[in-house]
Amino acid sequence: MRNRMKTVMTIATLFLWWTMPSFAQKDLQIGQAFERFGRSKGCKLVVLNDAELKGYRLRVYKALTYKRLSGEVSEYLKADRKKARKIREVVAEGRITSGYYQMPSSQKGINRYILFANETDQSGALIYIEGTLESDDILKLCYGKR
Repeated sequence: MRNRMKTVMTIATLFLWWTMPSFAQKDLQIGQAFERFGRSKGCKLVVLNDAELKGYRLRVYKALTYKRLSGEVSEYLKADRKKARKIREVVAEGRITSGYYQMPSSQKGINRYILFANETDQSGALIYIEGTLESDDILKLCYGKR
């Protein structure tokens, strides 16, 4: 009986540990975009938890690439933009083509970022990053030498 209870508790703990990062952006509108389009035709979704990317430790990394959906994805971005602490955008011909938003922290010492790029053919990419990175680190990740 004791071993069975220990096994159930271990499984429950592992389940919670595994699913917690997926709730990381639930208070953000882009969380709905990942859920809605993550398995759609013409889309690719990559999810990494507790990963390292170019030397930076990330708690959560979610990337969605899409085709013919930038109008729908931009609605989610507009909603989250209102809550952003820091906004960096690239505007070309009067249209926002890419950028990043630093969102309020969910925990002390953990920063959250939304990165995005929109092409003229309605395709693009949406990325959510959560970790100890600072905004300068995001710029190095995106624009640093490869």
